[in-house]
Amino acid sequence: MARKKRVVPATLEETRGCLYRSVGNAPRPLPPGRFPLLMRQAEAEGCPHEYVMDVLDEWLNYGYCRLRDPIAQDIEITDAGRLFFY
Repeated sequence: MARKKRVVPATLEETRGCLYRSVGNAPRPLPPGRFPLLMRQAEAEGCPHEYVMDVLDEWLNYGYCRLRDPIAQDIEITDAGRLFFY
């Protein structure tokens, strides 16, 4: 029987770094539905949902993204975000 991997909660800095790298390595432009997938992967790796949402709020405030679908929390990267992430 396989052992379940123990998940250690990530810090806000680790969450931010993980999402920055993930978006930076994602296809361009960011396809619809890609960001919610990245969020689920970050949470599966131990990033608390609150931290992931804090990072999303930070991106919105900096103008790196805009909400494409508020229900699914899907984003579209803006021109400023393209310069930053890519």
